[in-house]
Amino acid sequence: MSEGLKHICFDLDDTLYEQIAPFRQALLTIQSVSNEQIRRIYKSFRIRSNELFFRHQNKEISFEAMQIGRIQLALKDHDILIMDEEALKFQAAYQRGQYEISLSDTLVEILDYLKSRDVRISLITNGPYEHQLKKIRSLGLGKWIEEKDMIISSAVGISKPDERIFHMVCESGLYVGDSYENDVIGAKKAGWDVIWLNKYGQQEADQKADFTARDERELQSLLHNFFDFDGSCMCQLTTFVNTYSFHQFL
Repeated sequence: MSEGLKHICFDLDDTLYEQIAPFRQALLTIQSVSNEQIRRIYKSFRIRSNELFFRHQNKEISFEAMQIGRIQLALKDHDILIMDEEALKFQAAYQRGQYEISLSDTLVEILDYLKSRDVRISLITNGPYEHQLKKIRSLGLGKWIEEKDMIISSAVGISKPDERIFHMVCESGLYVGDSYENDVIGAKKAGWDVIWLNKYGQQEADQKADFTARDERELQSLLHNFFDFDGSCMCQLTTFVNTYSFHQFL
C-alpha cells in the first residue's frame, strides 16, 4: 500500500459525531420549532459559526460575542430574533450536550477496521483547545488516535483551511471531513486526497473532492475499498472513482 494510504486523518465536528443532536436539544430550550426548521437553522448555524470563528481568531470579536452572534444570526436568517440572554441560554445547553456525545456503532467499526489494517489515524479540528479536547475525550478517541496525532487549531495557532495545519500531521494522506470550505478546500490545497462526508447535500464549487460519501455507511464501504487493496491497486482505484460520488457505484 502506498505511504499516503497508510495514513488517514479525520475532522471532528459533524464527522466523528452528529453535531446536530446537541444543537437540536439546545435550540428547543429557547424556541419551539419543527425538525425540518431545525435542519435549516442548523445549516445556517454552521455557516455563521465558521464566519465568526475566523473573526474571533483574528481578534475582531470576543469568544462570547462569537457564541452569541452565531445563533442570533442563524436564527435571523430564518426571521427569528432572540436576545443575548436567550443566546447564552442556548450556548450553555449546547455546550453541555457536546460533552455527552458518543461514537456511532458504524464509526467504531470504521476505527477498529483501520487499526486492524495498521493504518495511522490522526485528527485535525478547529476550535478552542479545552472545548475540543473534552469532546475528544467524551468520544474515547484515545483508543485509536495517539495524542501527538490530535491537532487542535487554537493550540497550534493555525486553522483549517490553512494547508500548514495539515502538514503538521503529515505531508500527505487521506482526509475525511464534512466541511467543504475547511476540509475539502484545505486538504486539497495541502496536496491530500479527500473524502467529503457530505451529509447535508451541500454543493461543490471550483475545488472538487476526490470522493464523496453521503453517510457513515457509504464512508465505511469506501474505506474498505481503499484499504482492502494493496499498494499496486491504488492508481486503479483512484482512476475508477476519482471525482465521483461513491453512491454512484452502489
